[in-house]
Amino acid sequence: MSDTGRWYGLRRYFGLHFDLHAMKSDTDLGTHCDRKTLIPMLKLMNPDFVQTDCKGHGGYTSWFSKVEHASVPPKLKKDALKQWREATRDLGLPLHCHYSGIWDRAAGAKHRSWCVQNSKGKSAGASFGEKMCPLGPYLEKLMIPQLFELIDRYKVDGFWIDGDLWAVEPCYCHRCCRAFTKSTGIKKPPMKSDDPTWPVWWNFTRENFESYVTRYCDAVHCHKPEIMICSNWLQTFNNPGEPKVPTDWISGDNKFVWGIDQSRCEARFLSTRNKPWDIMLWNFYCSHGFGREDSAWNVKPSEMLMQEAAVILSFGGNVQIYENPGGVRDGRLIDWRQKRLGQVGRFVKKRRRFCQGSETIPQIAVLHSEHHVRRTVRGPNLMHSVDVAPVKGAVYALLENHYGVDVLDEWALFPRLREFPSIIVPERHALSDEMVGALKVYVHEGGRLIVTGAQAFDRFGSTFLGATKGRLKENSKYHIPAADGSVPLYSSSWRLVKTRTAIGHGQLGMKPMLDDKLLSYPAATINKVGKGRVAYVPADLFRDFERNRYPLTRSFVGEPVAEVVGKLPIKVKAPTCIDVALRRKGEQTMSHLVNRLSGIPNQPENGAIDEIPPAGPVQITVAGVKRPKSVSAPLEGADFEWTYAKGKLAVTVANVRIHEVVVI
Repeated sequence: MSDTGRWYGLRRYFGLHFDLHAMKSDTDLGTHCDRKTLIPMLKLMNPDFVQTDCKGHGGYTSWFSKVEHASVPPKLKKDALKQWREATRDLGLPLHCHYSGIWDRAAGAKHRSWCVQNSKGKSAGASFGEKMCPLGPYLEKLMIPQLFELIDRYKVDGFWIDGDLWAVEPCYCHRCCRAFTKSTGIKKPPMKSDDPTWPVWWNFTRENFESYVTRYCDAVHCHKPEIMICSNWLQTFNNPGEPKVPTDWISGDNKFVWGIDQSRCEARFLSTRNKPWDIMLWNFYCSHGFGREDSAWNVKPSEMLMQEAAVILSFGGNVQIYENPGGVRDGRLIDWRQKRLGQVGRFVKKRRRFCQGSETIPQIAVLHSEHHVRRTVRGPNLMHSVDVAPVKGAVYALLENHYGVDVLDEWALFPRLREFPSIIVPERHALSDEMVGALKVYVHEGGRLIVTGAQAFDRFGSTFLGATKGRLKENSKYHIPAADGSVPLYSSSWRLVKTRTAIGHGQLGMKPMLDDKLLSYPAATINKVGKGRVAYVPADLFRDFERNRYPLTRSFVGEPVAEVVGKLPIKVKAPTCIDVALRRKGEQTMSHLVNRLSGIPNQPENGAIDEIPPAGPVQITVAGVKRPKSVSAPLEGADFEWTYAKGKLAVTVANVRIHEVVVI
């Protein structure tokens, strides 16, 4: 093989993920994936690395594992993994394995004492009877020995551990309860998520899981240091905080129906983790729910994958594509589908030199505080219980106002605070005291801050926000002025403030009229503090936008943001459907333009994007620069022109098909 050791990234940029999740009933696995069959199919796609089926959530292996406690399908005829290793070795491709970690049905059926137990002390059931306790024997008795077996027998190059973070729920077994009491001093863990001590229990579960992942990472690296390993969705958008666990890269498989919105947030967050990263795109989808009989799995249009990939690439990420030819269990790849993936691969690789190794040009940072997440969580699951709606809403609203946006947690923002001209705190009231203090200093020194949410008032205070505390109105709706009209904004809690030193922006209304039924309370306030400014919206503004996406709400967001942020060196004017990513690489300044349009009106449950129409024009203005040596739009061949006068560069791109980059 041409690459050894730390192969991920660099030239290994575009990958194939193929997994079937072996089942007890499988007989045909591996019967149609020998070298002569696989190699031509892999050449059609031309991936840089390959990930193949190994052990799925069922707990059964697609290879003849000899490890004690292993579960091999009893009628398995062929070793699929052996053949994939031979084919990838012949092609000089790294091979890593899809291995389900916490989630293992077969191990749970054999060893109930290994399982997570629910609050009633039972492991039976679809959730707890299939999930492994992080403190139980599973890791040392089965998982780590199988990872070693795969390294030693098959010379695999890495592992993508599935069924980990997103499958984890609190465990009430005697091991975990004892450890919880020892760690916290609390005699018994809470039974319900509305208990005041639930966040303590949830964070114990998180730390317990992180220790479990660290144990298998350390074991693998000690056994063979050059092996690369990651845990699906660990250290991603729904798991903010310092990425201490020693994984080698970060990855997660995106939503199977329509993942572009998730990627818009993930890319802007993962690029701040100081690790290589990718987002895995599903090559197949279904409408109306997960795998219904009357809505069968179907392949995505190639342009849809290109559109999803563009969001990732523009922030310097890598791309994997998950392929599973539904209903075909013998391990084969399908030629026409591989040809389509080859088209996507050419799209990805054409963009590599403009994307890989780039860094952000800071404009607006959206704060996704890990302290807020860990202090306010109420659900049981480590990934799906995290409330990210206001952060998403802020990202969407700002992108659709054509700002450059990055998403940072407190760990990432602290050392970079003064790099960003403006910071948004979207309904994150449970920040650390250190971050609140740092943000106040940031504004005094000239920074621009936008804070939303009724509860945030108490964290920042009347003097800083320049408004009275006012009274709270629960579960209320008021109309706020925006553009040429008004829009209803619902919030679980409204704070009816009045200005002191701040200036009011708009008035709340009881009805849609702009001149009647108005209240004496401002929709937003803007206060000058030291050399900087802080805007405050006393309601769940960004949660509402994430849910409803009303265009007038987007307009309302844009107005106080523009007033507070002021003039920025780079300004983009474009249709709402164009996302911008501002990046630099060496002496190049790059404005990535991603077109999110779809030409086909969709049913609410149908996420297919097809026949993407071009969008434009896009106008980019760069102030305070010397005359550039060159300006180009090299990816799609669109008409563009540029002019330069008196330190200002003006560029116009006629239209964007899917992804263009203006390189200065």
